[in-house]
Amino acid sequence: MSIRLTVLLLLMIFMLGISCTSSRWIVTDDKTIDPNVEPTVVNVRNVLLLESEPTYSNPIITFSANQIVDKEYIQRVEMERSVQQFRPRWGLLTIGLSATAFAIIAANTTLISSSIGKNQKLMLNLAAGILGIVSVTNLKPVGEPILTGQKQLMKQSGSVVLSDTLTQVNNDIQWDVDLLISFKGDTILSESGLELNNNRLDVNLTPVISLLNDDIDEDSKIELKLSYNDESPVYELYLSSFLEPHITITDPVAVLRSVPLINEFNVITEVGQGSSLRLLGEDNDWFRVQFGGSEVFVRKNSGDRVWKSEENAGAVNVFEFGEVPFGDIDVENSVPILKQNNPNDRAIILTNGSSNSANLEPRQYLNRDHELFDFYMRSALQMQASQITTIEMDPSDEWIEEFEEFASYDSTSSLFVYLSGYAFQQGDSGLRLQNIDDEMSTPILSSYIFQKFEEMNPGSLFFFGDLEFSQDIENSAQGRLGTAQVLLDTANELTRRLPNSVLLFSNRPGQKSSIYASSGFQNQRHHIFNYYLADAIKRRNTRMSDIIRHLENNVDYTSRRLHDRSQDIQAFGNTTLRINN
Repeated sequence: MSIRLTVLLLLMIFMLGISCTSSRWIVTDDKTIDPNVEPTVVNVRNVLLLESEPTYSNPIITFSANQIVDKEYIQRVEMERSVQQFRPRWGLLTIGLSATAFAIIAANTTLISSSIGKNQKLMLNLAAGILGIVSVTNLKPVGEPILTGQKQLMKQSGSVVLSDTLTQVNNDIQWDVDLLISFKGDTILSESGLELNNNRLDVNLTPVISLLNDDIDEDSKIELKLSYNDESPVYELYLSSFLEPHITITDPVAVLRSVPLINEFNVITEVGQGSSLRLLGEDNDWFRVQFGGSEVFVRKNSGDRVWKSEENAGAVNVFEFGEVPFGDIDVENSVPILKQNNPNDRAIILTNGSSNSANLEPRQYLNRDHELFDFYMRSALQMQASQITTIEMDPSDEWIEEFEEFASYDSTSSLFVYLSGYAFQQGDSGLRLQNIDDEMSTPILSSYIFQKFEEMNPGSLFFFGDLEFSQDIENSAQGRLGTAQVLLDTANELTRRLPNSVLLFSNRPGQKSSIYASSGFQNQRHHIFNYYLADAIKRRNTRMSDIIRHLENNVDYTSRRLHDRSQDIQAFGNTTLRINN
């Protein structure tokens, strides 16, 4: 073979190895369902499937009857013809062709060796051919294979069971459905033998709401378990999907305000106990609620959070109290004159119930109670405005200066004292006024204030106390007698200094001084004690024993009737005194 022929052969081999295209079959899916083979039905089930979840406006969960058919399908290996382009591996091709050329030159020329035998030539030519073929055929694929779309199903690879859901149309199927609803692991509702209507089961969740406890939040869920035909599916439902939070007013009267701040300029209206307002959010100590299409605020301690649907929420359930000017309540007008003016009579209103401090909040209708007391001092006992003083006690010492100035009048005939606000009992230390003397060693009432009363030396002293006790000691180790003992000790301290004194408290510690208002009743806009104290005077009762009897007959009864709680007035001292002497 000549050198020219050898070069030509190498060139042809090189040209063949530049690029080429080939086709082949590749596996695209080894579990393709064979459409040519009819599936085999292996099982048929009648089930109830969730059709619609409950909503706030429609707290009904609906299940529909369906038929689930399980079918077995034959699976085969699916192959598709593809086209792949290749190019040479240039480094390997260059080395391989160089070795091929060397072998050919060595076998067919004398350039390398002149003493090559016949067998050696044959072996070198054979090696050259093998090297050339390997160099050309060892190609590198270029790009992804191009699928031609020509597919073919090959051998069977297995089978698969698939379920097909069909709407149940057979009304003759008998259903025996049992329902179990649980909340936090406790069963709250169980019903048996439920029937389908038009192949549907509707479960009204409204009765469930009343069975839930108060421990509900946005993440609370209930479980519904349906049992029928050996099926027991369980469904979880978030209560917030069909319930919304509302605030139910628990105070006899709650004030709605335009901003979360207590002052007299942001009051929107007053609502009564049992009013229900949709909760929109929270802001520290305030609930943000909806009222008349507006966002308003109410104190958190005025109501409880409850969850309701539109169905059991019903229409807007709000007991709104309209504004009533002073003088329109029956005890605020037509007061008899019980004595002529005595310039030596004095009246003082002491209160810590109007404080806006962090620990105290203004008591409901307290200012109106003060106005009522002032009105009776001026109308029934004919005092002048200069004879009546109101002192608001706060943690500062400014009120003490006012009290010192008032106590300078020491030629008093009758002294009338009205004490209102917050008090508490600390061990055996006696009655203390909240935020006034809670850090003092001795109670400021029985030590400092009573001492000033003694210095004034009145001919008779009438003391009326309407206090909210911030510490409930009704269940203390001292029991019921201990709750009144603090008032008795306080009264003894005053009567020891001024024997001609009478003290009247609106309630025992452990009880609330309730207001005369409740849902379904007229709002008298006063505390029950103050209302009937004024009512007794309006009925011309002047002897304290008669006033006390009127209060005993009405205060506790009214508190139980309106608020279902007792309120026992406490009287001490000389009850034979007359307010018109």
